[in-house]
Amino acid sequence: MSILGIATHKFCQEHDAGPDHPERWGRVAVILDALQRESLWESVREYEARAATVEDVSYIHNPKYIEAMRRLCEKGGEFLPSMDAAVGPESYPAALHAAGAGLTLADEIMNGQIQMGFAAIRPPGHHSIYARPWGFCIFNNISILAKYLIEKYSLKRIAVVDFDVHHGNGTEQAFWADPKVLYCSIHQEDYFPADTGNWHDTGEGEGEGFTINIPVAARCDDETWLSAFDRYAIPRLEEFEPQIVLVSVGFDGHWRDIISGIKLTGKAFSGIGSRILKIAEGSADGKIISVLEGGYDDVGTAEGAVAYFSALMSRTE
Repeated sequence: MSILGIATHKFCQEHDAGPDHPERWGRVAVILDALQRESLWESVREYEARAATVEDVSYIHNPKYIEAMRRLCEKGGEFLPSMDAAVGPESYPAALHAAGAGLTLADEIMNGQIQMGFAAIRPPGHHSIYARPWGFCIFNNISILAKYLIEKYSLKRIAVVDFDVHHGNGTEQAFWADPKVLYCSIHQEDYFPADTGNWHDTGEGEGEGFTINIPVAARCDDETWLSAFDRYAIPRLEEFEPQIVLVSVGFDGHWRDIISGIKLTGKAFSGIGSRILKIAEGSADGKIISVLEGGYDDVGTAEGAVAYFSALMSRTE
């Protein structure tokens, strides 16, 4: 069984999105608690996430936006309509450590210490764009990670697979014209954000064909979801031959989750884990970093996480 590095930080517990907000630390805690009850925890190595630097975050975000967010949080914060959540004094350091968790794992993987990692963090990131927060997200954690791997380790083929129930509009935008990153998102169609993630959205310029959107209908079940991924994503991922696979992990497609209309069970999350592992074994020596995005029902999130990571870690040495 592969070693799984898990990176998190206490600051990620302290970000307060607002009273009764679904984006809370408890949804990360249930994943960690569920994994600790499984035998696979014997193959887990724990890391304290470092804080991403302003330079790291500036790979993806406007430095003026980063500074504005720092100042807003230090002054006490406020509710941000575009984020649909509040920020407070703890939110800026939480966001820096959320972004830094992936970078911590990237260094360990690229230096041969582990093969795969999981950034167990919040706030999530895949909706945030160049100069503003969006949809619970402050900084785009997985996009910062991908750009870091390009800049520091000179990688030229990075696959980003996003199976959160919502389209990762921010990640798509970051690499819309970049052929070094193949972005593939399977998500509920006509959902959130509005008017993004359509079939015909495939990138532009040198990045034309390096964005794959797979919108699926509400009430989609395991078989339909996996069949769509097999048909539209797998051939392109195999052809691309990524040097590492990054995954925006969202368990909000689970049938119990209040924030989606998709009806997935653990079978779907196990299936996607097996497929991602096969792709990574084919060209990336099994290198995978998963970054937490959504998942808002405790039972569904725990079930999905155990199924996904059990499949991902099934590689025999």
